[in-house]
Amino acid sequence: MTTKDDTSGTWVTAGLVLACALLFGPIALPKLAPDKRVGKPAPDFVLPRLEAATPGKKPSELRLSALEGKGVILDFWASWCMPCRQQAPIVDRVAKKYGEQGLVALGVVTGDVPEDALRFAAEHPVSYSSVLDDGQASKAFSVQGLPTLVVLNRKGEVVAVRQGLVREGELTGLAEAALSP
Repeated sequence: MTTKDDTSGTWVTAGLVLACALLFGPIALPKLAPDKRVGKPAPDFVLPRLEAATPGKKPSELRLSALEGKGVILDFWASWCMPCRQQAPIVDRVAKKYGEQGLVALGVVTGDVPEDALRFAAEHPVSYSSVLDDGQASKAFSVQGLPTLVVLNRKGEVVAVRQGLVREGELTGLAEAALSP
């Protein structure tokens, strides 16, 4: 037998659940929805290599479409981004593990001063190159926060987009998906 107190507690609980859903749903649901970029061709870009920002170095550029035929991990980062510092070695290990199978990683320095990015790259070396984004790549890939990883398959199509720190196991699975026929 329910009493009036039992019924009112149920209504209060239901009201709190509904309020939380209305308040946090718009924040959480977009992260759970599939990314609209997945399955679509990656937008091409041509950007200067980070090394080209070194005084006295010849400018050289990299075109994303030149990597077609390889699986690609685009690592959008900045020197001031603390999670980016954690993400870079993970990306490096996965890229090395699958490099012989055709996986490459490419850092995309976004929203950073070239000198700071060069200093960071010297202090925290990775085996993959980085390019300096003038805003075109981050805009084309709708990057809204750092770090952001965009994984492309051999055809140049987006396989996955992940914002925030990605664990090595998950990135390994995404790399394998990018390399699968």
